Amino acid sequence: MAWDIELVKRELSGPSALVMVPFNDDLSLNLGALSKNIRYMIDGGMRTGRGHMICPCGTGEYLTLSAAEHRQVVETAVEAAAGELPLVAGVAGININEVIAMAEAAHEAGAKYVMVSPPFYDPIDQDGIFEWYRILNESVGAGIMIYDQSWRTDLGTTLSLPLIERLTRLENLVSLKFGAPEILKVTIEAMDEFADRFAFIDNSLGYISTLAHMHGASGFISGPSVWWPEFELEFFEMMERGEYAKADKWHARLGPWMDLINGEFARSESFFHQAAIMKASLEYVGQYGGPVRPPFRAMTTEEKQEVFAVLDDLGAPEG
Repeated sequence: MAWDIELVKRELSGPSALVMVPFNDDLSLNLGALSKNIRYMIDGGMRTGRGHMICPCGTGEYLTLSAAEHRQVVETAVEAAAGELPLVAGVAGININEVIAMAEAAHEAGAKYVMVSPPFYDPIDQDGIFEWYRILNESVGAGIMIYDQSWRTDLGTTLSLPLIERLTRLENLVSLKFGAPEILKVTIEAMDEFADRFAFIDNSLGYISTLAHMHGASGFISGPSVWWPEFELEFFEMMERGEYAKADKWHARLGPWMDLINGEFARSESFFHQAAIMKASLEYVGQYGGPVRPPFRAMTTEEKQEVFAVLDDLGAPEG
C-alpha cells in the first residue's frame, strides 16, 4: 500500500509511551492490568495526535514473550485503546521467519504499525541491515518502524546516512525510532534530510527531544508518559508552540528519575532492568506494576522507596 506519511506523522506524534507488560506473581500475563494501565494513559490525555504507544516494547520485556503471549498482549492493547490511542507493536528476534510471523500476527490482531530492530547477537554491516528490512518490507503488511539502537554503533549496527537513503526506497518503512546524544550530528542531518519521508521518533529518552522536534521529529520516546502522561503532554505542547527553552527547563525536572533509569541503578551492583523502575513508578501512581521476568527482578519494598522518594520530589500524582 502507499502510505500517507503526513498521516503517519500525526498518528505517531507526541509521547511514544513505553508500555510495560504486567505479570502475575507466577509470571503469567496479567492482561487485565495491561488494559487498565493503557486506559490510565488515555484518561490522562493521550490520544491520536497527542501520543501513541509501543506495546510490547524492549523496555517492556518483549524478548521474554512467547509468540502466543505476544499476540495476546497486542490484542489486549488494541481492545483497550479502542481506536483512541495509536499502537505500535514491538517485535524482535534473530530469525527472520519468526519475526515476520510475529509481525503479521500483530497486524492481524489490529496493530497498524510494528517496530522492528536489527537482529542482535552478531555484528551486522550496513548491507546486512538493509537486506533485513528489505525482506520485512516485502513480507509484512503493517507500517514498519525501524528501531535504531545507537548503543550498538561500535558494532556497526546503526543507521548511517547512506543507509537511510537506501531505506527510503522501501515503501512499507514509514518511521525511524532514531536519535541519541552520542550520534547527535547524524541524528540532525538525518532528520533535516529525511523528515519528509519518515516519521522520526526521537530515541534519546528526552535528552535531545527539543532539538529533534526543531528538525522535524514527530514524537519522542517516553517512559514517564506511562505513569504521568500529563507531564509529558505538557512538554510536547510546549514544543509544539515553539517554546523550546521553557520545554527543556520543564523536562529537566525528570533528571533525578532519569538518573535511576540510566545512572546509579544501571552502574551499581544492584542492577535493575529499566522495567523494574518503570513498574515501581506505576505502583506509585496507583497502577499495577508487578514482577519482572528472569534474569531480572522486581524491586523490594525498601528499594522501591528510593524511587518513591524521587517521585515525591517531582510532584508526581501519588495513587
